[in-house]
Amino acid sequence: MTCLFPINPSPQKTDVPFPFNRIRSVLLVFFLFVVSCLFLGGCSKKTPAPTEAVSFSSFLDDFFREYATADTLSLHYTVQNPEAFNLIKPKVSFGHFSKKTLLDANKTATEYLHRLHEISRDALEPSEQLTYNLMEYALKNSVLPENAVYYDSPLGPTTGLQTQLPILLAEYRFASLEDVDDYFLLLNNLPDYFSEVCSFEKERTNAGTQACAEVLSRILLQCKSFVEDPGNNFLIESFPERLAALPDLSATKIAELCITNQKLIFTKVIPAYEQLIETLTTLMDPSIPARGLSSFPDGNAYYEHLVRSTTGTGRPMEEIERMLEQALKENMLTMITLYQSDTLQNEWKQYRTRGLTIKYASSELSPEAATPQQTTTPVPAYSASLLTGLQEQILVDFPAPANASFRVQTVHPSLEDFISPALYLVPPMDAYTENAIYINQAKCSIENLFSTLAHEGYPGHLYQNTFFAATAPHPARMILNFTGYDEGWGTYAELFAYRYADCSEELRQFLIAEQVAGLCLYSLADFKIHSRGASPEEVISFLGEYGFSSEQAEEVFYTLLAEPAIYLPYSVGYLEFCSLRERYYSLTGKDASLQPFHTFLLKTGPAPFPILEKELVKKYAVMK
Repeated sequence: MTCLFPINPSPQKTDVPFPFNRIRSVLLVFFLFVVSCLFLGGCSKKTPAPTEAVSFSSFLDDFFREYATADTLSLHYTVQNPEAFNLIKPKVSFGHFSKKTLLDANKTATEYLHRLHEISRDALEPSEQLTYNLMEYALKNSVLPENAVYYDSPLGPTTGLQTQLPILLAEYRFASLEDVDDYFLLLNNLPDYFSEVCSFEKERTNAGTQACAEVLSRILLQCKSFVEDPGNNFLIESFPERLAALPDLSATKIAELCITNQKLIFTKVIPAYEQLIETLTTLMDPSIPARGLSSFPDGNAYYEHLVRSTTGTGRPMEEIERMLEQALKENMLTMITLYQSDTLQNEWKQYRTRGLTIKYASSELSPEAATPQQTTTPVPAYSASLLTGLQEQILVDFPAPANASFRVQTVHPSLEDFISPALYLVPPMDAYTENAIYINQAKCSIENLFSTLAHEGYPGHLYQNTFFAATAPHPARMILNFTGYDEGWGTYAELFAYRYADCSEELRQFLIAEQVAGLCLYSLADFKIHSRGASPEEVISFLGEYGFSSEQAEEVFYTLLAEPAIYLPYSVGYLEFCSLRERYYSLTGKDASLQPFHTFLLKTGPAPFPILEKELVKKYAVMK
């Protein structure tokens, strides 16, 4: 059969949560379990025991202080003004990366969990009890299973250190000359940090858990692309633009700083990547098989840990797989049925060439104003127009967004082949009103620009993040995030936003079914690789049943092999939000407005789904 899915072997959107996705520093394993907490405010008839309230507040303060100051990038992307949070800046560095630091992170999380359990949950107010529950869930799921330290790598073709670090450095904001000096020190320290990463990769090889040659070759291609034209490196190009935030600098000083930056790129950054290239080239071994996690001792336990921690679902593995299979069948049936529609066939051609516009309600906005001048490539101006229209349209079903600005810019050509279609970079918590979305014009076509911006912007990540930040939650909660909630919300928001598009109901339903079926299909392939040890041939055969060519299926296989569970937060997270929506309807009636439901989710903030469902029932059960 013809493949109906959008062939994109890396996730539809790769977002960069605070401040990393898979980039690790001293305590960064803690960020991988992806957690968030809630605002401590709220009313209660119960008066908490003063000692317990003080202990819990102190716990959160200490937790925030330790993890926010773990390294320079963590601090910089957490807060813009550390002094306002009584934070002491650490020595400028990327931190360290080794087996020891990963095990130390486990130990630190265990110690915090023990300290949390010394506080009486029952003595806290209901809102604090919820925060307590979230912290407990987070800490329990942050600790890696025994003997699994070498089962993961900071490098990866989709969300690896080597691709995301340049974006983080390019977005490093300058509020003072001290920030520029810190930035220069970071660039100077990059070779040492990469040296530790190289040592870790060698240890993985000695432990027999190294990546196969095909995965390493893809990472090598990214590194080589980054260093092949040092003079046109985007870290050089973006530097003068960031200096513009310091208006008192003289032309002479700006020139001096630009020369220093260029020198560091040539003498530190490029050599660091060359060191990584040399190490990975040495470690490439064609005899290493393309194998999933289940082939390693305790590999299944580690995979279950990944699934549980990245999705935030409380369902057993078997139930998750059945849920994905059922969603795949239902959405495939929808696609096949709608594909026969004359209306869809006629509209499909226009969609493929012009994408989607918005049903504008404001006289200040019109479809003509939002039509791109060149329909072959999305441009920032067109993207901004779509986002502005979505901001207006979502008010029917969502609460008013927080006051926040955004800018849309394109990914530098040197990264186009390796960065996903779009990225949303979460800003520091005290500068949450300043947001950036990156569009990769090489991968984000005009036909999927609408859905991409809905996912990254409104009513997706940017909207959700700024809405929650505007509620002034405890800083400890802004450090963490639940990937299942975050990416589930992004996907849910993206597909929900199709109702604001100027298209037929047939096309809307088809696009939703296509996206959901594709995510479920990739997730089921992930299960086959890492839970059942499926070979490349078996996965290629499986995907071939759905119309994938051998080449397309092979690309999907190696993407999933390199970064286990990468699609599950999108697919499972989306399905869990749909399940919560059905639960809401069961409590309020099928005719109930969805605005209260969405408001509940946004105000509650990122959380695992069992806790969200419990809070939803608590809120609406009295209405039955």
